[in-house]
Amino acid sequence: MLRLIGVLVMLAATAACAGEEAFRIEGASFNVIVHRDNPMMAITRAELSAIYMKRTRSWRDGHEIVPVDQPVSSAVRERFSRSIHGKNVAYVTRYWQRLIFSGRGIPPRQLQNDAAVLELVENNPDAIGYIAGDLPPDDSVKVLTVMP
Repeated sequence: MLRLIGVLVMLAATAACAGEEAFRIEGASFNVIVHRDNPMMAITRAELSAIYMKRTRSWRDGHEIVPVDQPVSSAVRERFSRSIHGKNVAYVTRYWQRLIFSGRGIPPRQLQNDAAVLELVENNPDAIGYIAGDLPPDDSVKVLTVMP
C-alpha cells in the first residue's frame, strides 16, 4: 500500500513539473493583450481561463470583459487553450457546444487572425485577446504578463 502511494506521489509530481515546463515553453509563443488604458499589468492562468470560459464577466471596475478568440484551426489558439485551460481546442469547443445547446452561454467572439484581434483590442477598452508571440504588438495595446 505504501509503495502504491509512493508511486502515485511520484506520478503527480512528474505531471506537475511537466505541466509547468509546457507552460514556460508555450507561454512564450503567444501574447495576451488588452487596451493600452487597461490598468492591469499581469493576470494568472486561472483568471484568464475564467474570462475565456465566461465564468468571470467583468473587470474590476465593473465594465463587461470582451474576450476575443482566434479561429479553431489556428496554431496560436491551440497553444493558448493548452497553456491556459490545460485542454485542447476540441475540448473547449465541446464545452461551448454544451452551453449553447442548454441555453446557458455564448462563446467568445472569434476573429480571423492576429491583425483582427489587435485592431479590436486597440479600439475597445474592455477587450482582451491573444496573438502569436512572434508578432510584436505596437503601442496601441498592452501585453499582460501571464503568471502560473
